[in-house]
Amino acid sequence: MNKNDTVFCLMLMVVSIMGGLALRSLWEYSMIVGISLGTIFLLSAAFFAGKRQKNSKT
Repeated sequence: MNKNDTVFCLMLMVVSIMGGLALRSLWEYSMIVGISLGTIFLLSAAFFAGKRQKNSKT
């Protein structure tokens, strides 16, 4: 895995939450979608970081 995968997922998390906040006045459920996507990206960043740490120990 590339070490930039974790940073990329964290950046996508921030963008999805910001997008949810920005579109809150246009669509009622945009914040729920933004937080949900942010959570998915946060979990994937944790997965990539754990996988990278596991590979560096061996």
